[in-house]
Amino acid sequence: MFVEPLMKIVTLKNLKQAYALVSKTSIGLDQVSVEIFEKNLQKSLQEIVHEVTTGRYAPEPMSRIYVPKENTTELRPLGLGALKDKIVQKTIALELSSHFDKEFSDKSYGYRANKGTLKAISRVKDYIGKGFVHVYRLDIENFFESISHSKLLSLLEQRISDQKLRHLIALFLKNGSFQRYKYIEHFEGIHQGDPLSPLLANLYLNQLDWFWENNHIGFVRFADDSVLFAHSQKELNHTVAMTNRYLRSLSLLPNPNKSKKAHVIKEGFDFLGVNFKGFETSIAKSKLDQIIVKQNEIVKRFHPFSEMTQRLNEQFVGLKRYYLKIIDEESSQFELLQNALLLSLGKRVAQERKRGLLTTKRAFRSLLMELEFPYSFELVAKKDFVERIINRGLEAYLATKQYKKSNKKISAKKREYAKRYATSSVLYISEIGTFLGVAKHTIVLKQKGKVIYKMPKTQCERIIIDSTSVSLSAALVKLCAEMGIGIDFIDLYAKSTPYASLYGNRNAYAKLSLKQLKILETPMQLKIAKAFVKGKVKNQINYLKYLNRYHKILDLPILSMEKRLVTMLQKAQTSNELMGYEGQSAVHYWQGLSQVVEEKVNFTHRIGYGASDLVNSALNYGYAILYSRVQYHAVRAGLSLHISFLHALDDNKPTLVYDMVEEYRAFVVDRAIFSMVNSREPLKLDKNNRLDSKSRQLITKKVLEKIGSFTKHKRASKKVDTIMAEQAYMLVRAIKGLTTYKPFIGKY
Repeated sequence: MFVEPLMKIVTLKNLKQAYALVSKTSIGLDQVSVEIFEKNLQKSLQEIVHEVTTGRYAPEPMSRIYVPKENTTELRPLGLGALKDKIVQKTIALELSSHFDKEFSDKSYGYRANKGTLKAISRVKDYIGKGFVHVYRLDIENFFESISHSKLLSLLEQRISDQKLRHLIALFLKNGSFQRYKYIEHFEGIHQGDPLSPLLANLYLNQLDWFWENNHIGFVRFADDSVLFAHSQKELNHTVAMTNRYLRSLSLLPNPNKSKKAHVIKEGFDFLGVNFKGFETSIAKSKLDQIIVKQNEIVKRFHPFSEMTQRLNEQFVGLKRYYLKIIDEESSQFELLQNALLLSLGKRVAQERKRGLLTTKRAFRSLLMELEFPYSFELVAKKDFVERIINRGLEAYLATKQYKKSNKKISAKKREYAKRYATSSVLYISEIGTFLGVAKHTIVLKQKGKVIYKMPKTQCERIIIDSTSVSLSAALVKLCAEMGIGIDFIDLYAKSTPYASLYGNRNAYAKLSLKQLKILETPMQLKIAKAFVKGKVKNQINYLKYLNRYHKILDLPILSMEKRLVTMLQKAQTSNELMGYEGQSAVHYWQGLSQVVEEKVNFTHRIGYGASDLVNSALNYGYAILYSRVQYHAVRAGLSLHISFLHALDDNKPTLVYDMVEEYRAFVVDRAIFSMVNSREPLKLDKNNRLDSKSRQLITKKVLEKIGSFTKHKRASKKVDTIMAEQAYMLVRAIKGLTTYKPFIGKY
């Protein structure tokens, strides 16, 4: 029985000792940091003593967070307590541990002085050496969250005489936590992360230890992980059955996914990150992978180079103390760890050299020699290992440079042929009196009865007609419908959408249309609408940033648009509000572009249908080309063109296309047109202030080239046209509730 009263435990001297040992890495809900606490350390500790001795002390609610469990997708809840509460708990834990440790079994190794993992491993090897080859690897399911408060408090009542001390421990047990703004009551379990929790866990499981001891069952326990030993399978089965019955009396259960029987010689087993098979030990594969992944993350993540070396040295301490004592220096695992480090650091050297942050061998050598490698290197061997790292990295850097030179040539040819194909797969007709028909497997263009052009049907992806005096044969329409070739009619007077399009009727899906309708007036509609606007504005911002690299005059519109983007995505509650914010952002965008081209053309603001200036007329015409392609992909995906989420529904307009086109405007059309303006391409207006025929053909060519060009998207090089198709099908999946619609954000 522990008889020391609470008043003699929570003293100024004991609190100071606990404060020196307690973890200070997190801040509780009271927001009292180490810096604040230490400003008046003596006073702060005296206040704790006063509160405890007068019975006024109460712990602060905890902050609950979740961290991943090792080698699983599950999350482990952690409670972050206030610093003052951790000090009180640590003080109590220090006093109780020395007393209760005498009661614990010598086969319990977790959270105890002069015990630890290495001694637990030695005990396991000792059992195996004595012929205990049948084992049961026991893992208790959600142990810390499953401990019964009533059973634990009853246990404490039997072993602690002071009621005030028991009452204080009960307060810590029952203390709830906040997860964001929601308070979570704590009816069972102990908080992982509390300084008192390891002792309470051992005290609770000490009952299980003595159950095993009294039944002469061989075991090794570390916290809630245990290994039970038997000479035969029959004996092991009996042991497991007894153990599971006793666990239920403690309100605990074995974890069915991690608890398993094994034969040491035949298949072996893992315990505490170590694999036991026969009389050999090695690092468990899952733990070895975890060590290498963690090592690679440190090398990749931490900057500058000096911080990386510091973080690696911290990891090396743990390796040296434990895992490298388990394996022999001649083992394949030892070599694997060395090679993984060599490869990872070599990549980092190559990256630093590429960025120009470190350029000489001497600089790399100086920093790498600061690494305290966990391997038993002599100075000469360490220098040799460092040289191998540097040479590997610099060789990779030089190889990358050569590869990039070669890759540039390949990419140039790729872009060249992509542009060719983008225009050669599209029939653009603007000549009056042109007839389109089919002859065998070929699309034929005639004027005045004479064949002027032929295109294999397999080559044609799209037909654009920019004339009111073009005739089509029924055979051509049938062929296009069967092969999915879209026919788009563009208005001569620069209306920014095709006034008509012909498609086959195979792409209409009634069920999908119903799903589109059901989304209207729901949160999902606004979510999709916001994605369209985010894509549009983000691409506009990125285009201005690209231009600003050279012009250096666009900081203000970029900043204004970025603020608008955050506001519209956070505050907009309806599509109309969203459109309002988008319109405000557009003002800054077009003002920025007008500054870029003001010396070349007279462009002050954006004008849609009916524009009579060169830039707006060119933009309108380019958008018409873009609209027709986006509409094609929407139709192919089976979307209903008249059911939209951002723009208002209109029976006479394909408003969904207006939604979908938003994220491509800046990346495809604006780039094409303003690039033409800046490079003084021969764009002209006729006497009626309309684009002349050559200008329309040139704009068509440039926009089609952009649509057919390659860009980086989702870590792959893709045609913009392919991205449009993928986005259309992503929208379909979003409408069905299978995914979240994410807009296309171009790389400039």
